[in-house]
Amino acid sequence: MTVIFVTHSTSEAVFLADRAVVMSKRPGRIVVDRAVELPPERLGELRATAAFARETHLVYEALVQGDA
Repeated sequence: MTVIFVTHSTSEAVFLADRAVVMSKRPGRIVVDRAVELPPERLGELRATAAFARETHLVYEALVQGDA
């Protein structure tokens, strides 16, 4: 099954996704399409880990670069 979530929250995207796709401003184009490298079973405690912070930062950086 495939589910697509659309969000403006990088932390929400990282917490929920197996894969993050970042789009640019208009015209919307894919800037980054990457696998989120976190364990498949995610509990709230994961948000306090270095791995979660790293993944969130990578998605955020792609979002900032996509704005250019």
